[in-house]
Amino acid sequence: MRYGTDDEHPFDTDNRAWRRLRDVTSEHFDAITWNRDPDGRPVLLTLRDMRTGDTVTLAVLDSLEIRDPHALLAVHATGEIGAHGPTSGAEAAHSHAATLALDSTTLAVTMPVPLHDPAVTDLPTTSWVDLPPDLAAILRPALDDTRTAVLVLLDRTEGWLAAIGPFPTHAAADTWQPADGPGRTADRLTVPLHPITIEQAQP
Repeated sequence: MRYGTDDEHPFDTDNRAWRRLRDVTSEHFDAITWNRDPDGRPVLLTLRDMRTGDTVTLAVLDSLEIRDPHALLAVHATGEIGAHGPTSGAEAAHSHAATLALDSTTLAVTMPVPLHDPAVTDLPTTSWVDLPPDLAAILRPALDDTRTAVLVLLDRTEGWLAAIGPFPTHAAADTWQPADGPGRTADRLTVPLHPITIEQAQP
């Protein structure tokens, strides 16, 4: 359990996980949100089973919003590429590299990359990241078994890539298409996204 003031554990009602939780629970439960006066901050969520009347109440402690989503791409000596994240900013992604290096004997290169929002099909030039010349030719998706994924658009000729995601499934990543530009002709690598802890996601 975590204790502290509201300043230490702020809560944003626009948090996407909170909004999705409210949508999902309202489909299966009578959901009651207990708000604090005078600012209306939610502090408790009571769920009542509609069939039996059983209830459970959850404390709403805090939220974490990732405003500048990044992922850490991890390339192994075999050319297999995977992703770790999402993190809030490039600095948090970069700091996760040391943890990966301790757990792998085949890790060759890591690089923080911005995650382009899948809801937007236009890819700005800021989404593209230059690659070391020797990497562009050998990259291929790792076969790790993860639920979530990132789509890496790889322009082997120009030696750069863009990362889009996260996607809830590999199938969702496979169907995404950019509106125009170099992303239309780039190689498509659907790579596994390994989730990280809340603490690792923050700068």
